[in-house]
Amino acid sequence: MPVATDNRHPTLRVDRKRLNQHVRTALKQLGRGNAEVSMSLVDDAEIRALNAEWRGVDAVTDVLSFAFDETDSPDVGIDILGDIVISLDTAERQVAIVHGANAGRPEMAQYRLDEEVLFLATHGLLHLCGYDHQETAEADAMEALERKLMASVTTLDLHAVDRSEHGL
Repeated sequence: MPVATDNRHPTLRVDRKRLNQHVRTALKQLGRGNAEVSMSLVDDAEIRALNAEWRGVDAVTDVLSFAFDETDSPDVGIDILGDIVISLDTAERQVAIVHGANAGRPEMAQYRLDEEVLFLATHGLLHLCGYDHQETAEADAMEALERKLMASVTTLDLHAVDRSEHGL
């Protein structure tokens, strides 16, 4: 179950070993233990260009998921889920939002870029597995899974972060 992370951000870094291990563990919990996933950590300019090219949305976002379309390739017996792209710039802004909005909650002061990236990877992974959040019931189910998959990583309420504008 290969999980590979490429950090293309010019300055920001996260613990890639921890990130890869978290995604491998999440895949096992989702019953996709043999699946392959690749992740790219990028800056706002790169994710904006990808968002514009693939979704027709000329704006920065925090995470994009690109599911592998098995109908376009021969069956090779490998469960390739796809690619997750995370903007470290946006993730860093979202951490600052958490700190500002929760100034009176000391436990939230420990929230760091690594945790936000773990959450965004989890969110992107669920999209690769077919989950969505367009309808309320779907959103509730996806959030419950995110909470379950993140429970081993942090006790912080990562859904307290306002991602409605993706950190903009």
